[in-house]
Amino acid sequence: MVLARFILRGPSQAALVMASSALLAIILMPFSWISAAALILVVLHQDKEVAFRATAIASLAVLVMSWVIFGTPLLAIGYLLFLWLPAGLIAYVLRQSVSLILSLQLLTVLGLVIVTGLYLLFPSMGETWREAFELILKPALEQAGTQVDPVQLESLLQLFAHAVIGLLSIVMIFNILMALLIGRWWQAGLFNPGGLAREFNELRLGKVFASATALFLIANVLVDNDWVLGSMLLMVTMTLLQGTAIMHGIIAKKQLSRGWMFGFYVLLFLIPQVMVILAILGLLDAWVDIRKQISPGMNS
Repeated sequence: MVLARFILRGPSQAALVMASSALLAIILMPFSWISAAALILVVLHQDKEVAFRATAIASLAVLVMSWVIFGTPLLAIGYLLFLWLPAGLIAYVLRQSVSLILSLQLLTVLGLVIVTGLYLLFPSMGETWREAFELILKPALEQAGTQVDPVQLESLLQLFAHAVIGLLSIVMIFNILMALLIGRWWQAGLFNPGGLAREFNELRLGKVFASATALFLIANVLVDNDWVLGSMLLMVTMTLLQGTAIMHGIIAKKQLSRGWMFGFYVLLFLIPQVMVILAILGLLDAWVDIRKQISPGMNS
């Protein structure tokens, strides 16, 4: 929690972490989580003026560095519009409502807005990305000596073209989500140990969320539309978060050792099909409340 304490020393310190992490994220994307988490921690624990000052200083610093390195201010504009401002908004809602559930529901709505905006503003985005990937992949596969069926490759590229709007939205929302969890974890570690774990273990996004996810799943089967597909992918991603929270809650309720949690994530990494089970659990939990059906256990 040394970094968290440093961030809370003042707007200059927070801005330093925000700006330096933003620049490091060019090399390794997870640094963007730290950048936004610093702002989130300031919003959660200090007043709005400190958050505004930190954001202004960080934006100016990244703008100057972006101009010097790349000759354009787009990096700073991108961070401000697509990471810091939405992250600050979600953090402000969390501070006012003291509800992680409401914050994540708002984050889901924000994701749907992003999907809709990309779909309306850049209707040919998918085809542009498909052509770019085709130019890169085909020569790379030929140089590697990999034999790929042209029909299968074209089918995969077309699928990617249809899904690209949803995938970009998921990346943006996932970055904000990770930053929110890190910022809230820092705050809990400093002022309310175990607070985030309790909130996450009990997380339920609700029946309206589950019903909307089910509708998008059905609509995606019936309608061939990039907006529907993108929205469905976003909702399923948030459903996976719900399923992960269920597993955390079950492990905590059964008082199982940390090895079980480690094993769960290893299984999730090695067998991606587990995500399907998590998504189903996330949907069912809206009506069944799975964690209530689990009896408490002794520590093992």
